[in-house]
Amino acid sequence: MNRSVILAILVAAGIGVWLASGEITGGGRIDGAATPAAGGDGGESPAAAAAPERRAVHAGAAGPFRVRVKRLQASPRSRDIVARGRTGIRRMVDVRAEIMGRVAEAVAREGTFVETGAVLARLDLRDRPQRLAEARALVAQRELEHEGAERLRAKGFRARTRTAEAAALLESARARLAAMEIALDRTVIRAPFAGFVERRHVELGDFVEAGDAIARIVDRTPILVIAHISERDIGYIDSRTTARIALATGEAFEGQLDYVASMADEETRTFRVAFHAPNPERRIRSGITAELHIAVGAVPAHFVSPAMLTLNDDGELGVKSVNDRNLVEFHRADIIRDEAAGVWLGGLPESLRVITVGQEFVRDGDPVVPVADAGADAS
Repeated sequence: MNRSVILAILVAAGIGVWLASGEITGGGRIDGAATPAAGGDGGESPAAAAAPERRAVHAGAAGPFRVRVKRLQASPRSRDIVARGRTGIRRMVDVRAEIMGRVAEAVAREGTFVETGAVLARLDLRDRPQRLAEARALVAQRELEHEGAERLRAKGFRARTRTAEAAALLESARARLAAMEIALDRTVIRAPFAGFVERRHVELGDFVEAGDAIARIVDRTPILVIAHISERDIGYIDSRTTARIALATGEAFEGQLDYVASMADEETRTFRVAFHAPNPERRIRSGITAELHIAVGAVPAHFVSPAMLTLNDDGELGVKSVNDRNLVEFHRADIIRDEAAGVWLGGLPESLRVITVGQEFVRDGDPVVPVADAGADAS
């Protein structure tokens, strides 16, 4: 679940619980005793008599707030970094023509799987077979000339320079033959690796230049899952890290860390990470939304009700507690895991007296009168 959505739900739930319970009002006592109305005869007003018995009261000039507190003790819980990402591919290439020519046959069909070396398209041969035959004949001629020159030089009837010239002409003919063979071979355009034909860029009769795209090949084995991790959590990621991955299509599997970016994104200050997983049947496609749960070990955590959560002036999520001097302290917390009954929080002290009722009416550093709340959830 998106963290911002979780925070909004938790804060709304906490406010709803408070409004429904009537715990915090002005004009009562936390122990249930009635407070006489100003200028009255000591009896309760009708509104006070109808209010719930449990109240937290701001005493104003008469004294500090009374708040309910519960002692919480941390227990070890496995921490998951939750991130949203998408599936991706490790290899994709636009296969391009290496020579010019007209497309004589467009073999590749979009969406089909091809093996390594499979024919994607064929170009018109034009006069290349004839030129190849000419090059082969020239090589044969040059070989005979070179052999004759060598025999004459051995008998002393030919200068070494003339023999070297014959050798150079032979090598030139061989190089031309090799170029013609390569050009003829390049009229057949093949897949460089096994994959799916994602797109075919040419049709029968198209004229292509060297460098023009013929077809796009995509390899989905293994499949990658790409996400972005905050700078606060990237320190937990190492080469042994694994992730539980759930796709929007309903498929779930485990992935192994494949890549961690060495530089953060300048705008988001997050790091790109990728996990790979087998995809033997190639059923998982690229671009599917994924949710990653990255286990990073056990950490001390507290289980709390959503009603205990609050925000500080900077909009940070956390809880308020009462220290040994009965002063309010705000503790920023990280949501480690959310469950139906509450959330597990990390980043808090091992033990603390968390405010269960009244936290929205006190601020960091305020003096309070803590009263034990035996009914609050605790870890």
